Amino acid sequence: MNILVPHHWLLDHLKTTATPKQIQKYLSLCGPSVERTIKVKGEPVYDIEVTTNRVDSISIYGIAREAAAILPEFGLKASLKSLKLNPITSTKKLDFTIKNNPKLCRRVITIKLENLQLKPSPKWLQDRLIQVGQRPLNNAIDITNYIMWEIGHPVHVFDYDRLTNKTIIIREAKKGEEVVTLDDKKHILVGGEVVFDDGAGEIVDVPGIMGTKNTIVTDKTKNALLLIESIHPEKIRFASMTHAIRSQAAILNEKNVDPHLAETAILKAIELYQKICKATIGSQLLDIYPTKPTPKTTTLTQQLLNTYMGLHVKPTRVKRILENLGCKVKVKKTKPYSLNPIRYLITPPSWRTKDLNLPADYIEEIARIYGYHNLPSVVMDTPIPDNPPDEKFKLEHLIKQWLADWGFNEVYTYSMVSKDLSLQSGETLHHHLKIKNPLIDDFAYMRRSLIPSHLQVLSDNKNRDQVSIFEMANVYHPASTRSRSSTRSGPKKGNLPNEELQLTITTIQKYPYLKGILDALLEKLFITNTSIIPVEKASLPFLNNQTAEIYADKTFIGHIGRVENSKSTHVIQLLVKPLLKIARTHPRYIPVVTTPPIIEDLTFTLPTKTFLGEVIDTINKQSKLIELVELTKVYHLNHTFQITYRNPKKSLKDRNIAPIRKKIVSSLRASHSAKLVGKL
Repeated sequence: MNILVPHHWLLDHLKTTATPKQIQKYLSLCGPSVERTIKVKGEPVYDIEVTTNRVDSISIYGIAREAAAILPEFGLKASLKSLKLNPITSTKKLDFTIKNNPKLCRRVITIKLENLQLKPSPKWLQDRLIQVGQRPLNNAIDITNYIMWEIGHPVHVFDYDRLTNKTIIIREAKKGEEVVTLDDKKHILVGGEVVFDDGAGEIVDVPGIMGTKNTIVTDKTKNALLLIESIHPEKIRFASMTHAIRSQAAILNEKNVDPHLAETAILKAIELYQKICKATIGSQLLDIYPTKPTPKTTTLTQQLLNTYMGLHVKPTRVKRILENLGCKVKVKKTKPYSLNPIRYLITPPSWRTKDLNLPADYIEEIARIYGYHNLPSVVMDTPIPDNPPDEKFKLEHLIKQWLADWGFNEVYTYSMVSKDLSLQSGETLHHHLKIKNPLIDDFAYMRRSLIPSHLQVLSDNKNRDQVSIFEMANVYHPASTRSRSSTRSGPKKGNLPNEELQLTITTIQKYPYLKGILDALLEKLFITNTSIIPVEKASLPFLNNQTAEIYADKTFIGHIGRVENSKSTHVIQLLVKPLLKIARTHPRYIPVVTTPPIIEDLTFTLPTKTFLGEVIDTINKQSKLIELVELTKVYHLNHTFQITYRNPKKSLKDRNIAPIRKKIVSSLRASHSAKLVGKL
């Protein structure tokens, strides 16, 4: 958020010889960003952006405090002027009852002022309010706004005589209660807002946000109740956003204004009421402060400071910077050979207790005031990993996105499974990791496969016509065992389980559909050199003999097959780590071949139950000149294969193809008992 700060108002609290241009430049380098300087009423006014966590800087005094810490770092003399506030010496008891709820309000401080003379504010006060964008009203109201902008804590003034019951009860609003705020707007409360009750059930204020019409100061006001409250910020935020009341008071209070600041604000306000309104003190100062916050002391070592900043800042300068920011600092020196010979014990000021709690917070403050522009542009001393792990999270996300686009639903099943689901994995319970203290028996074992959980999902959705699901998740193998899905990976050393990321795709549609999904997925990952090799005996206990192992670039990546004792459920189980290792994010460039191909058809009579994929693989292996083999026609046991030959460097002739053709015929006869239809 932004705040307007008139130059001479700033100089009321900042003793310095710096010019407006220097203030703008150096504050922007090390603190609140001065976005521009404008002229209002003939005076330079700084338009300053303050980050929302720095509510202590959203005031003239707060900016002066920052400038007093920053300007000396650039060789400019600057110091914060002390606020000389007179204590209240009245012994007259306040004839007013305030019933506070500490769960709603952290502090209430109030005083009665008598014999006010209401009139327009003096010109200097009106000019300053106009310079910060505030409309002047009358001296009693203008003083509260002036204090809010100058000190940074909202102040409220009531007409004392209109508070007929002389009581304020701090409570939560009930649903349906109504209030009319001082801007003549009616609000119906939803319940839970903090309000001031006059003891008879009438709401006289929405504290910390905006006053109400029934207790506002008018031209007839003679006596006033000056009050500052510190409502819990979450309550302020709730009420302000619910009713769209975005007053400056609400903006400050919802950001956790320092409760300690209330005393400073009210004493300064009393001084102005005496000077401008000719008010007299009508009571003692009543201060209800049930629980005062205790600042936390943090230890910061010089070694940690050097590591973060990349240079050595002298302890005297560190201490000076922190003390200029209002912190209390004790420098402890230990033995010279200690790892941390210098330690700083730092206690934040009351206005920074919420954002200065860790060593890193103080390092940031030191670096900020020291000047980020002064930090060396060198590589950090700590080692940088040469080969950071390539997790390929983006590809994992894309795989999920593609499967979802193809009609599959992503499921999330539990990593911990029951005894029955554990046994369905084909492993004994002894080969499962068991939870020592499971919440219930259904979550006692760490799963070794996703398939049993997927079959349970299908069973729970058996009333649906088409169910296709997928899941990418870890399975857990004991350190002393091997993964059943990949016997090629050895056991993991140590006692930690072997986590294996798997992608399991399950559907009740037919095998060709699932095989098409696998082909499409591999194509999306630009994996071209693939093969599917049937296995006589399924290596996964859930799958029957109609199962195949999937290879890509000669690397085993998983299984595809039909679930045992099911006619329609098919599964793909892929090992994600080896899959992503060979996957690519873009296609590989292959130069366009300019030489013409030779294409011919060969028809073979094959025995029944011959795997055509193996036949095609056998043909492909006979020569590097074979570019493509496709099955084009099937008639009874006769299968026609279209074979494309090509040499990328020169044109082929029939004499180049003849020996390859003979080799194909002889190899198919030997390995598959295939007979060529016709003659060579």
